[in-house]
Amino acid sequence: MVDPLDHPLFQRVSHWINLINFLMLGLTGWFIHSPYPGMPMNLVRNLHFIFMYSLIINGIVRFYYSFFGKHKDYDNILLNTQDVKTIWPQIKYYLFIGKHPKVGKYNPLQKMAYIALPIMAVAQAITGAILYKPEQLANLAGYFGGLAAVRGLHYVFMWLFIAVVGIHIYLVFTAAYEQFLFMFFGKMRNEKGM
Repeated sequence: MVDPLDHPLFQRVSHWINLINFLMLGLTGWFIHSPYPGMPMNLVRNLHFIFMYSLIINGIVRFYYSFFGKHKDYDNILLNTQDVKTIWPQIKYYLFIGKHPKVGKYNPLQKMAYIALPIMAVAQAITGAILYKPEQLANLAGYFGGLAAVRGLHYVFMWLFIAVVGIHIYLVFTAAYEQFLFMFFGKMRNEKGM
C-alpha cells in the first residue's frame, strides 16, 4: 500500500514536469542532431531551450523543496552507510540472483540515479550552451577537449538520460505499479477493483 505522504502533490507535479521536459528535450534534441529537409530548425531549437530552462527551474525548485519544503526528503535521497552495504545485494536482486534487501523509501541504486540526474542535467546544460554559442564559449569548450568533444559528451549524456529513464520505467511497471498509479493519478486501485 502506498502512503500518500511518500509522494506529496508537489513532488508528483515536479515529476510530471520532468517527464514532459525529458520527453521534449529528447525529441527536439534528436531533431537538432538529425534534422530532415524543411524542418523549422529555429522553432525546434527554441523549444529545446524552453524545455531546458523548464528542467533547470524545476530542478532548482525541487532541490530547494528537498531541503526546506514542508515534506523535505533529502534524507531519503542521500546515501547512508546502510545503502553502501546494500548496493551489491540490490544489484544481485535486480539480476535475479539474490533476495530483495531491506531498504528505505528508495534503494541505493535509485538514490545514486536521483543524485546523478541533476549532475548530468547541469553538465548537459553546460555542453548545450557551448554548442549554442561556440564562438563566445570557445574557452569553455577547450576544458572539455574542443567543440567535437562537447558535441560527443552532449550526445552521450542524452543516451545516459534515455537509459536511466528506460530502466526507471521498466522497474516502475515491474516492481512498483501501485506507486505509478499514485504518482500519476493521486490514487491507487481499490482492493476489489482491477
